[in-house]
Amino acid sequence: MGIFEKKRETDNSGKNPETKRMISEMEELFDEFKKKESREKGHEIDERQFILLLGGISVCRRVPGISKHMGYESLYVCENPEDSAAVAGHLDRMYGIKDKEGILHTCRRLFSSDEDYLQFESFWKGKPVLDLKRLNPQGREAFETCRDYAKLFEPLAGEGGFFAWDCNERIGLCRTAYACGMLEEDEFWQLTVPLAREAESRYDSWTEYAISCLCGAIYFMFCQSAMKEDACRPFFEINRDLVCHLLKKQGAWERNKWFHYPKKKFAKSSEEIKELLRNWEGPAGCIATDRIVVDGCKVGYMYREEPDAESSWDSGWRFTAGDESDEYMNNPGNSGIYALNTICNYDEDVMNFLHSPYGNAYFRDEDGKFKWEELRETE
Repeated sequence: MGIFEKKRETDNSGKNPETKRMISEMEELFDEFKKKESREKGHEIDERQFILLLGGISVCRRVPGISKHMGYESLYVCENPEDSAAVAGHLDRMYGIKDKEGILHTCRRLFSSDEDYLQFESFWKGKPVLDLKRLNPQGREAFETCRDYAKLFEPLAGEGGFFAWDCNERIGLCRTAYACGMLEEDEFWQLTVPLAREAESRYDSWTEYAISCLCGAIYFMFCQSAMKEDACRPFFEINRDLVCHLLKKQGAWERNKWFHYPKKKFAKSSEEIKELLRNWEGPAGCIATDRIVVDGCKVGYMYREEPDAESSWDSGWRFTAGDESDEYMNNPGNSGIYALNTICNYDEDVMNFLHSPYGNAYFRDEDGKFKWEELRETE
């Protein structure tokens, strides 16, 4: 996290009562919305409408070249080349974004508050994933300041963390990029469907999502302002007003139901999962396809790629049955994030290879034995 390499400009650890006042205001606000909340009311929505609604806060902001609200029914496209150029210029000036790679880089660099939260959470639970001795004195001071500040939000944000803020901002950024032609439609959905799936798994209502958005917004501004807590109040009020607009009667969030994906029926129950992977050090998450965890197939092909430095959960391991088509693999709904220990329960044969370095791959041969091959680079 780049913020931890910066020198802290103020000696403010988050104990200022201003933040506590904002948190108190949020608690009162969401208690009021929860009382009015009804899971029976509202329109049923599909996955794509859900994704557009998840970016509800970000698309309320004005963008040069986009003369009206982009809406939540379909993707907005600029009306003429001049507007497209204005939007592209805005993305360049604000974020240095010129293409799809720039979008991905900005999302990882700027909208990753939840990665911070997950790291901090490991400290709060007494199982830190980061050795603070690796940081220089200034970096350690900044890390601890941000960690303590984020802790103020834990009773309100809970397991939802700051993900909703990142999700909202990333979807809004992708919508803006699509509007000016920087992203193709299939690229937009490929980037945003995983965000929707994660949001659906973490929250159970628009109110819960809104809580995480506002907590994440305050933390985001705290970091962006070099930990100057006084800068958070105006940003909080702007986003609070947008949340109230979305949750009020006939607001976009209030009039539409929270979306739920069909639940997967896993081949093994949670009671069947035993602790097989002991003394593992480092991130313990991986990605596996439904051919393994739903259909119960053995792992037929697995590889380890180097994960993003900011992904505190990711071991880099990817597991497939080996018979998935390109179309199957391109559908994010056919894969999921799981603990390495869970995959070991589905196929204990993988355990002997988990310490392999990044860049290695293994396929199961006709005799059922894993054979090594060098990981092929993919575009």
